[in-house]
Amino acid sequence: MKRKLTCLAAFLLAANSIFPVSAAETELLHSGFEEGLSGWQARGGASVAVSSDAAAEGAASALVSNRSDAWNGISYAVGSICPAGTKCSVTAQVMQKSGESVHFKMTMQYGSGNSAVYDTFAEGDAADGEWLRLSAENYTVGDGSDPVLYIETEGSTCDFYLDEAVVIRTGRAPSQPGKYKQGDADHNGKVEAADANVLCDYLLTKDSDVYEDTADLDGDGALTATDLSMLKDMILNPPPEPEHDTDYMSKIRDQVTPNVPSSALGKAEGTLEHITYFSKTANRDKGANVWLPPGYDKNEKYPVFYVNHGYGGDESAMVNGMGVREIATSLIKSGDAVPMIIVFTDQYSDPAHPKQTGNGQADVYGYDLFVEDLPGSLMPYIEEHYPVKTGRENTAIAGFSMGGRESLYIGMKCCDKIGYIGAGAPAPGIFKTKDQFMDHPGVMTKEEIRIDPPYSPYLLLIAGGTSDNMVGTFPDQYHQLFDEHGTENIFLSVPGGGHDSKTVTPMMYNFIRFIFKA
Repeated sequence: MKRKLTCLAAFLLAANSIFPVSAAETELLHSGFEEGLSGWQARGGASVAVSSDAAAEGAASALVSNRSDAWNGISYAVGSICPAGTKCSVTAQVMQKSGESVHFKMTMQYGSGNSAVYDTFAEGDAADGEWLRLSAENYTVGDGSDPVLYIETEGSTCDFYLDEAVVIRTGRAPSQPGKYKQGDADHNGKVEAADANVLCDYLLTKDSDVYEDTADLDGDGALTATDLSMLKDMILNPPPEPEHDTDYMSKIRDQVTPNVPSSALGKAEGTLEHITYFSKTANRDKGANVWLPPGYDKNEKYPVFYVNHGYGGDESAMVNGMGVREIATSLIKSGDAVPMIIVFTDQYSDPAHPKQTGNGQADVYGYDLFVEDLPGSLMPYIEEHYPVKTGRENTAIAGFSMGGRESLYIGMKCCDKIGYIGAGAPAPGIFKTKDQFMDHPGVMTKEEIRIDPPYSPYLLLIAGGTSDNMVGTFPDQYHQLFDEHGTENIFLSVPGGGHDSKTVTPMMYNFIRFIFKA
């Protein structure tokens, strides 16, 4: 302990010294195609399939065929694993059997359409029938939106194989606000003296695990004694925690019911307005419907509830049929719900396709991108144009089916912005799995299905119908994973509920009753 205190004091005296953090290598992607394409997709008019005809390692690779242009190839959207600023080593092995040498290029695309920017960072000539390793060390992912890694050729439209595509982070992870509190240098969920000791040890010896996203308190991109000084002050003078009832879910759990009184499903009142906002993620204008409650006063401020539709829908899909406006009207007028503004969203945010393709597997990526569009474009628009209260204690999200899945995903990834989360019959695919329709590569691991303090949800409500033949037991699986990882949640089992309003309306009734009250 004495050495630790001496260390701390020494570095506080050297507040202007800079000690760069050495690289912490982490494998972000490793695709050997033994178990499927795992998120790789065709680019342009090409076809992509797993093949056992050739392999650099193992028994399979990805075959890219039916290429009408040299840029047609195979791609992987790396935005979720390689945000801007990520330094990484990228390798991939390619092989072709055209009978002649072919020049291959490994390129990163940022943005889409006429505004897209292309960065070729590795290339080489592949002899006929021989594997070529394309590689680049310490490539830095740029600031452009929606980075997509892809393999193409120069001139040739031959078929080719891709195998052993690997992305390894070679530098500090870029900032990921919201997952852990600022100052939590060891990512244990607390800001305490141990964090100062970890940071101090690293600055001296480079031999302790420290996380730049929460330890770089001055935001200059380097860990220095200035950060240590700021951390000491934060520990000695901690900011006040937001006031809320940490036992809220326990207190309301017995009040959650699958039965919705008929009085809650009367006539919808309030005002519905359609808005258009520019989505930086989709690189186009998108729409949303905004419901203003009965008695709305533009001089008052209201909490905001974002409602997400199911697959194939848009901003109008949840306006009618699920009882959202009817329930909100009834409960607000009776005093059983807090007056709120409700935003009906259009989740699909794929910059490459202005409309959904109708191919579920292809469209999932566009839905998952709503995790960027909501906080990056829609929420700022709503906060600028409507009198809404901000902060996670004043923000809720819930949805049906794919919208339920995305509500859970966004609730976990944006836990610093959203405190109330609901999912009615949520679709599979947050973690890697397989259902009757497709293989889901997953956007998080099972171990990541959690929301840790200090961002534990005020309310996390998941509803599943006992007769839902579309998503089956996946709602309960999400519930069980949250339970296993210590994230309190409430699971509402709806007897006889299917993949429809019979399951979703009870979820919405309970959710609207209890949000914004913790």
